[in-house]
Amino acid sequence: MKIIGRVLGVSLGAAALALAVVASPAAAEPNPVGDYRQLAGVGSDTTQDVLNGLGEVVKDGSNNKVVASYDARPLNTTIKTKATGCEFKRPDGSGAGRTALRASNGESGGVYQGVNVAGCVDFARSSSYGGATPTETGAYSYISFGVDAVTYAINADSDLPSSLTYVQLQRIYRCLTTNVGGTPVTPLLMQSGSGTRSFWLSKMGVTEADIAAGDYPCLNTLNNTIQEHDGTVVNGHNDYLLPFSVGQYIAQGNASAIAAQTGVTVADRRGQAILGRVNNIAPVTGGVLNVGFRPELVRDVYNVVPTAKLGDPTIAATFVGANSKVCQAKSSIELFGFGYRSTFADLLHQGCGDTRLKANS
Repeated sequence: MKIIGRVLGVSLGAAALALAVVASPAAAEPNPVGDYRQLAGVGSDTTQDVLNGLGEVVKDGSNNKVVASYDARPLNTTIKTKATGCEFKRPDGSGAGRTALRASNGESGGVYQGVNVAGCVDFARSSSYGGATPTETGAYSYISFGVDAVTYAINADSDLPSSLTYVQLQRIYRCLTTNVGGTPVTPLLMQSGSGTRSFWLSKMGVTEADIAAGDYPCLNTLNNTIQEHDGTVVNGHNDYLLPFSVGQYIAQGNASAIAAQTGVTVADRRGQAILGRVNNIAPVTGGVLNVGFRPELVRDVYNVVPTAKLGDPTIAATFVGANSKVCQAKSSIELFGFGYRSTFADLLHQGCGDTRLKANS
């Protein structure tokens, strides 16, 4: 079987030069503990690494770091996001991050996971849109900053094809196809609350309600234990097929270079996983994310903030508009595997810093 390359090798030339090597290595989130910054964010596993990178380069007029982004892992551990109070269980995934943001904004009595978190979270990392239908009205604004794509991953030794059509993937995830070319296939899903899970299911034409009703018995979550973008789950399983963020795969493949250039730790969890093509379109070209990948599987990634706080000077300067500090850090965004879009196409394909997409969740 022909497979696409295991090592993607992002070219770091311009991006590397644009980022200063930090004096001491940064941990996977603000280090040391107690490095409280103006904006605290939680949520998506997909974008936790790039936000850690942006946390190193986005600074205010006094050269102070502005963004503190707290990882989705390790699971069931606590974080402390502000100097006073604000110690709570680490949100795992886009949905959990947005839930914590809503509680911080006063919803649910300010309580998240049994803890009062009012004022503790300033933004949520999200790799999916939380609304039912794209709209320009809502209590929360989804500010685009990068472009990701999702494809499937299989074991490098698998006899499953290195290219499937979009329709074949839909049939596999609807349990209509249980083998491809005589090779059994087991479609996997990551943990509940994952933004990538939500995005992938929407593209496969599968709903959480139907899964709960038992309509798709072939879908396997390994008892809800699969973390986003953890390729080690396919190790030793030649029938497994798993949705995977292209941006995350690239970043994990360049973990050593990212650490050397930015001091940020990216865990390489690819294991034996390789990425597949869809309709024979490669998700990676020249070592970078192919923004021309299968259109249905390309997505924006977001920093979500309360709409009422878009005018907050720190939030606006950091996230809002093409001239925001985040959007000016294009080289950092690309270094961590994500594409960059500067123009508005529609609400789900915005330019960096656009605030038009909104929802109430």
